[in-house]
Amino acid sequence: MKLIENWFSERYSENLELSFRVKDLLLSVKTDYQRIDVFDTYDFGKLLTIDGTVQMTEYDEFVYHEMITSVPLACLHSASASRALVIGGGDGGTARRLVNLGFKNIVNVEIDNHVVEVAKRFFPDLTSVFGDGSAKLVIGDGIEFVKNCTDKFDVVIVDSTDPEGPAQGLFSTEFYRNISRILTEGGIMVTQSGSPYYQPHALKLAVSGMKPVFREVKTYLAFIPTYPSGLWSFTLGGDSVSVDGNRTPPSGKYFNDDVLEGCFRLPEFIKKLIAEAT
Repeated sequence: MKLIENWFSERYSENLELSFRVKDLLLSVKTDYQRIDVFDTYDFGKLLTIDGTVQMTEYDEFVYHEMITSVPLACLHSASASRALVIGGGDGGTARRLVNLGFKNIVNVEIDNHVVEVAKRFFPDLTSVFGDGSAKLVIGDGIEFVKNCTDKFDVVIVDSTDPEGPAQGLFSTEFYRNISRILTEGGIMVTQSGSPYYQPHALKLAVSGMKPVFREVKTYLAFIPTYPSGLWSFTLGGDSVSVDGNRTPPSGKYFNDDVLEGCFRLPEFIKKLIAEAT
């Protein structure tokens, strides 16, 4: 991360970085787990970063949150599915989207309470689900929570940072095996799996970690302007990972039927990454 004059930059490689012109640095705090910064930018509104990497912005967060929820729900074959577990996602965006999609029983496990407090202050529309009882917030280690959990969920969403530091274990086969144990019959899990172009290791970790556990593993894509290269991947795991035409979630600002059909159509270089991971 660099903040020179009135610019914040996230470095993707030794030769490339994305820069945002900022109006102000609104907050900077070092927690037990990570560094959290919030900037007020000109083009994307408020910008949340963790350890110098963009987590979300006010103006394009809807893409990530719609795609990490709507696509797995379209693959659920149970019309009565209503129980969801979110690992990470302390900003509340994923839980809020699940509420909008009709889920009644949502548990959200976030390891760093500072993420929640920062989001409450600067992104209150997202964290409102924690205050009004729409989602149950648990501050704790998602890996340990899943390991010790005795409840069952129709969908488990791993809304984590990149596979470094406290998030590294969220890309392991052991973690995915524990998730499989708490899924209902026909249940499904999804994880964000990074930029296929700049973070191919994240995608490979997700695919190779899921393959020994789930009968089917599929990757899909979304365009998120403020993420590395703009091209972002998500990876699903379950006994059956196919779109159920009887349960297509409603359109959002980004997600619709056309996006659902097209997001599974992968460029050849990504297909090769996936093949290398298996």
